[in-house]
Amino acid sequence: MRVTKVAVIQAASDIVDENGLNSVSLKSVAEKLNIRTPSLYNHIASLDDLLREVAHKGMRTMNEKMAQVAIGNSGDTAIQAVSVEYLNFMIEHPGIYETIQWATWHGTNDTAEIWGNYTSLLTKLILSCQLKTERTDEILNLLTGVLHGYTTLQLRFALTEPNKARECLSNAIDTVLMGIHQKYHL
Repeated sequence: MRVTKVAVIQAASDIVDENGLNSVSLKSVAEKLNIRTPSLYNHIASLDDLLREVAHKGMRTMNEKMAQVAIGNSGDTAIQAVSVEYLNFMIEHPGIYETIQWATWHGTNDTAEIWGNYTSLLTKLILSCQLKTERTDEILNLLTGVLHGYTTLQLRFALTEPNKARECLSNAIDTVLMGIHQKYHL
């Protein structure tokens, strides 16, 4: 089997999802691929580089999934759908989600660009709610904070009772949206 950069990133992604961020090492990735550790340097510069690649792949996938559920929806309905999809990604890929959080502190310009795609999607959805546009950044910060905070706090619960976690998130987002509409309505 010929090892490629894609295979290296996938192996690291599998390890992180199975056992968490702290379980990923160059040695563990090499073992999973049945190669010697130095061979990885043909594809990556360092462990940090590999973790960023895992995070970037995860961020792109998460952005695509959220954009897909937003299609045909607008306003509160779209924000609800995107919020649940955000939680779904975390449930399906807890280790990659953890790696994405790591990458926000250890990211590059690529990380910022991918993050920008996420915030751009949420911004479009906020604008479809007919709210005061000069407050869009404030609303965006509130929504991203709620999504990240909720999913992080609910990680263990969401993995054991995903349907209940989705329902609770929907209720929380409904409450936040009611407050947003009350405060920022045109």
